[in-house]
Amino acid sequence: MALSYFKEVLVNNGPVIALIFQASLLFRFLDRRNRDYPLAIVFSLVLLLLTAAAHWFDRILMFFPKDPGRVYTTTLVLAYSAADLFMHILLLALMLQLIWTTLKSLNLPTRIVFPLAAISVLIAVTAYNYFSDDTATPRLLQTRQIVSFWMVLLNLYWWTLLLRKRKLDRRVLLLSAGIGLMMTGQVIGDGMTSMGKGNEYLLVLAIIIMYGAHFAALFTWFKAFSPSYSLVPQISPTAK
Repeated sequence: MALSYFKEVLVNNGPVIALIFQASLLFRFLDRRNRDYPLAIVFSLVLLLLTAAAHWFDRILMFFPKDPGRVYTTTLVLAYSAADLFMHILLLALMLQLIWTTLKSLNLPTRIVFPLAAISVLIAVTAYNYFSDDTATPRLLQTRQIVSFWMVLLNLYWWTLLLRKRKLDRRVLLLSAGIGLMMTGQVIGDGMTSMGKGNEYLLVLAIIIMYGAHFAALFTWFKAFSPSYSLVPQISPTAK
């Protein structure tokens, strides 16, 4: 009973806390010095909208007519799953951009980014086709899980590059740490959720890990976009 109550409190309040973190991160981008990675801005905005949509999902449904065939529910879940996959593709594109930036700063050939991008597309398409026997929503969810796992591996490669730098770019380092936390927490949470069907303790632990990793990732990005880590100089209002 106590565990069920704790799970309900966590599920109800977790998204609200996440929205506060996400809104705080978006406020960082009001400073022009924090606009050197536009994909990060788009990702953060989509993440905020997606979290808000998921939180209000049940409340929105009450305004629809009676849904005996669950048409509205199925459509909204499908839309959410598609948006979630799109959000991960945005994050993947940002990772490739940052890997390119890191390679360039190390005076290494940047052409490896193109095979990595091709492999990313191949993995996503292969996963989507592999789960073709499933209905649309589980198919998108499982494709997203495969993409998330690939992003964890890609982040490890990125870290091997970052560790070769004598002088680390704090913003890039924190962005990498945030992506790693977010994807690793999600992969672990997804795995525990799949294995823990019927085990409420495991499901609660999975939720705690996913929210904990998400909050840590958002805080890391919030620090990454501190104006002091920006490469864009602040223009004095009195400058001519």
